[in-house]
Amino acid sequence: MMAAIRKILLNPLFLLPVTLLAIYVGIKAPALGFAVAPVGTYYISLMKMIVLPYLFVTITLGIARVASNPKAAEYTRRIVITYPLTLVFVAFFGLGMALLLPPAGFGDAASMASMGNLVNGNLESAQGTDQDTVSLTNSTADTKIEELKIFDRFVPRNIFEALSNGDTLKVVIFCIIFGAAMAREVDKDTEDLFGMFKAIQASCVQVIYWITLVLPFALFSMVSAQVASVGVGPLLSLAPFMLTQITGALCLIAVSVLVIARRAGVSPIEATKRLHDTFVLALTTQSVVACIPTAIREMTTKLGFSTAGADLLLPLGTTVCRVASTQYFVIGAIFAAQIYGVEMDLAKYATIIIFSIAAGIASSGSSGAVTVVLISIVIDALHLPSEAIIPMFIAVDPIVTMFRVFVLVLGTCATTSIIIPKSRKHKEESDHSLAMSAHQ
Repeated sequence: MMAAIRKILLNPLFLLPVTLLAIYVGIKAPALGFAVAPVGTYYISLMKMIVLPYLFVTITLGIARVASNPKAAEYTRRIVITYPLTLVFVAFFGLGMALLLPPAGFGDAASMASMGNLVNGNLESAQGTDQDTVSLTNSTADTKIEELKIFDRFVPRNIFEALSNGDTLKVVIFCIIFGAAMAREVDKDTEDLFGMFKAIQASCVQVIYWITLVLPFALFSMVSAQVASVGVGPLLSLAPFMLTQITGALCLIAVSVLVIARRAGVSPIEATKRLHDTFVLALTTQSVVACIPTAIREMTTKLGFSTAGADLLLPLGTTVCRVASTQYFVIGAIFAAQIYGVEMDLAKYATIIIFSIAAGIASSGSSGAVTVVLISIVIDALHLPSEAIIPMFIAVDPIVTMFRVFVLVLGTCATTSIIIPKSRKHKEESDHSLAMSAHQ
């Protein structure tokens, strides 16, 4: 009975009307949208509350399993090759998308002038009488860039503080060290600890299963509040920018599904069906952390990839291989160059590619407005003012971030499928299925 109810509540045909109703309420009754906003906030808080312990035990178990695996060196070699190549591919893909579908639009001179006036108005406002605002904006950007110091960014001084703050990068670093130590000395006490971690992992999965039952209510609350806060003005003025970002995201999602299907030995439609819950959570929660447990479950139990590899690489990939942020920064930088009328050449394109990849890696553990602020790394490299651009991006980020999270989750699933093998049982089933299809 519970499974049937959950299937209905998470069905896209049910969630789509909920989303449309939430958009209508956000536009027509913004007060109601703001009133129900806490429901979505509490939902995300509950998910993070249970997901963080899940991540700790899952990554630690994954590291211990991989470290004790004779093929551990092969995993490391594949990671070192796959992650950088993926980021380079995504950066060039984003550049191609921005050239084919300009984020500043195909409009005539009047339209471009209107957009330019909007940007210049923001810039004049930032540089005008409200000096406190300028100081706050610049100090925020400077603070975020300053946090990129390598030891402060990667080394966890307090693992419990990192868990409570949701700093997944530091959690991953700690779990790598702790898991490797566990794998070094395997005795009865270590086996007991493994068993306890597995029990905690199973309990966390069950709690997450219960929490997802209220997803439609949380979705209504989050969408209506976002539409009420953003309004339609910024959405219309930045429609070309959002169109390019969303189109690029959908293309990368399609590529990811094709890669996963190929590696799993199933059709793209079948792969999409088996990743159904991951798709729904990625689109609705806007939280990468909340999607990881479900993605691991579906990649291992439904698509048959190695549990040890998935437990490690899905959390690691979402933290290190930031495909979504990299594409976002490339398209955003091209938007800035088009608005300011910069003559582009190969050197400037190369600058955008290199600094977008660097900013993407630097965005590890960040989300929302913090990720948007990091685009200043790329824009500043082009010697363009970022103060007027960043507020515009933040205004529409509640819409764009849905697709950014979706790309990161599915892109990580794709890179994971490239790096790790399928389990022997599922591989035999896939080979048998393919043989039967060929025979028919």
